[in-house]
Amino acid sequence: MPIPLDVLEKVFEPYWRPVTSVPGGGLGLGLYICKQIVEAHGGTLEASSSVADGTCFTARFPFGQ
Repeated sequence: MPIPLDVLEKVFEPYWRPVTSVPGGGLGLGLYICKQIVEAHGGTLEASSSVADGTCFTARFPFGQ
């Protein structure tokens, strides 16, 4: 099942976890930290999710800087 758009928009927020998370499933910091690292290097981190393609996280970094 794809991640709903309203949930997908929140996955990079610190300490955010979906209501379906099980206790002990994490602090909600992993994707936030990943995004901070990517942005510190001048890049972007995006997420998309669909039935056809599944869930995809894409990191893009500038070339030659």
